[in-house]
Amino acid sequence: MDLKLPRVSDALIAAAMLALAIIVAVDQGGEPPAGAHPYDAFGYILLVLQVGPLAYRQRYPVAVLWMSMVTWTVASGVGYVDTPATLVVFVALYGVAAYMPRRLGLRHGAAAALWLLGWTAIGIAATDYVKPGALLASVLAVVVPMTIGMVDYRRSERITELELASQRRRQAERVAANDAVRAERARIARELHDVVAHEMTVMTLHAEGARRRAGEDRVLSEALETISDSGRKGLAEMQRMIGVLRTSEREAEDEAAELTGRTRGAAIGPAVGDEFSPVPSLATLPALVEQVEEAGMPVELSIEGTAHVPAGVELSAYRIVQESLTNALKYAGPGARARVELTRRAGELSIVVEDDGRGVIAEATRSSGGHGIAGMRERVQQLGGTMDHGPRSGGGFRVEAHLPASDDQVRAAAPRDSTPKGAK
Repeated sequence: MDLKLPRVSDALIAAAMLALAIIVAVDQGGEPPAGAHPYDAFGYILLVLQVGPLAYRQRYPVAVLWMSMVTWTVASGVGYVDTPATLVVFVALYGVAAYMPRRLGLRHGAAAALWLLGWTAIGIAATDYVKPGALLASVLAVVVPMTIGMVDYRRSERITELELASQRRRQAERVAANDAVRAERARIARELHDVVAHEMTVMTLHAEGARRRAGEDRVLSEALETISDSGRKGLAEMQRMIGVLRTSEREAEDEAAELTGRTRGAAIGPAVGDEFSPVPSLATLPALVEQVEEAGMPVELSIEGTAHVPAGVELSAYRIVQESLTNALKYAGPGARARVELTRRAGELSIVVEDDGRGVIAEATRSSGGHGIAGMRERVQQLGGTMDHGPRSGGGFRVEAHLPASDDQVRAAAPRDSTPKGAK
């Protein structure tokens, strides 16, 4: 057996118990009761052997139990007067039940009960001062500390189970959050592909048309042909890449859905994998708001300003509004209203989505890992913007994001009014 140092608390308990037992033994050593053996050197050695192992009651509970049982048996057989050292037997019985597996603890407890019953029966037969009622006392002396110890053992098991379950849940939430972010990144890349592919197609078609009109200018014709060929090759390469991105996106979404219980593609708005729906933009927000209102939540939409917003930023803004309204539908509760406010300024697009619901979105996002929030934050970070979210004063939830909207290629272009029809 690898003997380790005792715990400090157990060592202090053993020392205090030994000091108390020695004090009682010294007080009774001068005039012991009739028939009792006065304490001598052997008696004090028995006290030390009985109480000393108590310092190891948590590390080696079985050894402590039987050491205390044997020394108590010897001390009572010699006839030494009982001292507080006798309590060590009960403490040891508690330790066996509290610190050992239940089956092993019951086995040693039953053996200790038989030991006490047998020794008590011998005392009843051999002496006049041990009464038959001591048999019942012996049984209770084992049952009471063993019962308390088993209750504490079960409580300790339950606490351990809860701690392990909490750790597994946190690990699952971290994995699901990483999968959600991975799926969001793949979705961002795919959607930006749709935007860039459109522009490359237009560029290629214009280059091809200009080449046909170039006439005899061979240098210009070759340059335009190079542009056209590069555009077609770029489009073909992007089409191959998009297949990989869509596979990664679906796998990540399926993994996140499996861990969180959410259904992939359950958000409002156009389906993510729908290849025939137009790329979402600010112009499609009224349709999104209409879907939310049909689902039972009134929404006030306001889009202010006429500054130009690049297509990629419009797409991310739409997804942020979409996810915020989806969360509001899920968690704001009946009777809630939502407000969506977008402000287009030179170089920045501000987004505010808030509801006046019961204010439980913060708790729901914490308990579910906050994967929708994580996806929105990922979009904002990819664009170099900022985002803030949290409960509103007075109830409800608020999401506020600021996205950079500068575009060097169109900065000098004249402002155009792209406020969606029907927006307030």
